[in-house]
Amino acid sequence: MRKTGFIVISVIVIFGVIIIGCASPQVSATKIAIPPTSTFSPLPIAVSPFYNSESNQIGVGDFSQQLSTSDFQELTTVAQEMEKQRDMLTPEQMFVLAIKLFDIGDNDNAVYWFYEAQFRAKLFLIALDASHVGGIGDPSYELPTAYNAFTQLATEYINGYAGCDIENWINIARMVKDNNPKPPDLDRLFPGVVFIERSQWPLLNQQVAEGLDGLINYLSNNKASIQQQRKQNNVDARFCN
Repeated sequence: MRKTGFIVISVIVIFGVIIIGCASPQVSATKIAIPPTSTFSPLPIAVSPFYNSESNQIGVGDFSQQLSTSDFQELTTVAQEMEKQRDMLTPEQMFVLAIKLFDIGDNDNAVYWFYEAQFRAKLFLIALDASHVGGIGDPSYELPTAYNAFTQLATEYINGYAGCDIENWINIARMVKDNNPKPPDLDRLFPGVVFIERSQWPLLNQQVAEGLDGLINYLSNNKASIQQQRKQNNVDARFCN
């Protein structure tokens, strides 16, 4: 079990995620209230309509039922099946997988899938054709808000653990970058969403990869200061035991 306690401190944001500590996010999602001294499992996260940890409600299309399990072996099998179909996964599927893996204590794989989800979510966002973004109810409008919510609400926990071993964090980030040399078929993943010309997708994918390079370089060059700030803010005590 992991002890909780929500602390608002200064943050450093790289690749769209918080490196140290957490902030109170203003997003269309719910951080489920629990006493600061409680232990918990699962993580108290809800992002409508895709995931609610309190009810274990999951609505991400394929794999929704399989992801509802809390059995280590069953979820490991689901993760293996999803890895085989990685090019056909949406960010919400990967975000939920990361959260569920963290719930069962498979934290390294949780970090990996969290960054895979962010990679695809960021690519989706920058590939949108701005002239065709709809309003409320349109996936081109709703999905960016949901992906931001997943990132904001899960980052405290995922990065809280990842920082326990910065070298391992760097290795996972490199693995995610290496596993995404080219963009997936966005039109097939997101039917009904209008993207910019397909010929531009590889360049956008490269830009997302460069964002991961920025994270890797930051972690590599600032290990001592990151470790010091984590210690000062009690992050290691919360996530590294």
